[in-house]
Amino acid sequence: MTVIDSRTEELVRESLAAVVGQEPDRLQRAIAAFPDNEAMTIGIRLAAGAALFALSERYNGRRPTSEETAEVAHNVVEDEGWTDVSEHEVVLYLTAAYDKARVDQVLPMDRVIIVAFVVAANLLSSHRKDDEEWWDHLDRAEAAIEAGSAL
Repeated sequence: MTVIDSRTEELVRESLAAVVGQEPDRLQRAIAAFPDNEAMTIGIRLAAGAALFALSERYNGRRPTSEETAEVAHNVVEDEGWTDVSEHEVVLYLTAAYDKARVDQVLPMDRVIIVAFVVAANLLSSHRKDDEEWWDHLDRAEAAIEAGSAL
């Protein structure tokens, strides 16, 4: 069982809210509010877990194929055109997250931070149930992460 640190969770939630609201200045402030590298790493892991949870729901518990991952990346970049996130970055990030590889080995850390929050926010908001908001989807993802059944 994993316990999500409430202070870091609040920072992640604020970062995701900034992306959903398409507020670049708010996103920069949210990212800057992480107190240190350890908190940021925990935040990125939480964002990755939430993104993979959303994809797990979309693909009925299975890992998306390479083609499906490319389609997800295309949709994220299309939806979040206000950012400078590329399809290639999204594919690299999701592949590393699924492989449980260090994402900072496939992307520079400054890009990992942006991509992590953009991908998670997009997937939580675009793949939620009809009767829920993105934050409800995040709550379900966090419950699954804490229960150890996120994937």
